[in-house]
Amino acid sequence: MNGGFCLQHRELCPACKRIALRVCEYMEPYPRVEAICECCGYRAYDVPMKLDKETVYRILDKLTTKEIGAVCIDDRCGSRDIIKLLREGTYAEFRCLDCGAEWNSYEVKEAIKKVKRVLNYLQDGSRLSDILKAQEGECPLCGWDIGHMHEGYLVEIQCFVCGYHNEYKEEFPKEIPPEDACPQFEKAEETG
Repeated sequence: MNGGFCLQHRELCPACKRIALRVCEYMEPYPRVEAICECCGYRAYDVPMKLDKETVYRILDKLTTKEIGAVCIDDRCGSRDIIKLLREGTYAEFRCLDCGAEWNSYEVKEAIKKVKRVLNYLQDGSRLSDILKAQEGECPLCGWDIGHMHEGYLVEIQCFVCGYHNEYKEEFPKEIPPEDACPQFEKAEETG
C-alpha cells in the first residue's frame, strides 16, 4: 500500500472468498483505491496514465482546438458542427449541434494552464504522483469536472476533454490457500 492516510475497511476477496481484502480509499493526490488480500495476496490498484512531453503537447493541441470552438469539447462526440453562442473580446461560448455540449473559452484556458503546469513539472523531472492532483470528480491532468466511474471499489478516471485516463490492475494469486488457511478471516458462505 502507498503511504498517506486512507479510509480502510475489509471486503470479500474475489480470489479466496474470505473477508480478508484490506481496501484503502485515498483522497490524495486524487481519489483512488488500493486493495490487498491479507490471506491470498490478491491485489487491485490503479496506474496513472503514462505522460511524456510528446503526449502532453498532443493534449495541449487538442485543448487549443476546443478553446477556439473548432471541435466539440467531448471526445466521445468529436463533432466539428459547433456554433458560437457569444463572443466578447477573448471570451467565447460554444455549443455542439450534434451532442448539445456547451463550454466556454475561459474554462478551456484554465484546463490548458493546468496541463502546462504539469508539462513544466515533467521537464523538471518531478514524479507524476506529485503533480497529478484532483478533487472528487475532477480530471487530475486538466481539472475538468468529469465525474469518476467506479468499477467495483476501484476508481476509474476517463477524461473526455483532455483524454487523461488511468488503468486499474488486478493481480491474482498463483494458488488459492487451502480451506484451513487464514482462520482469522471469515470465509464467505456459499449460497445455494
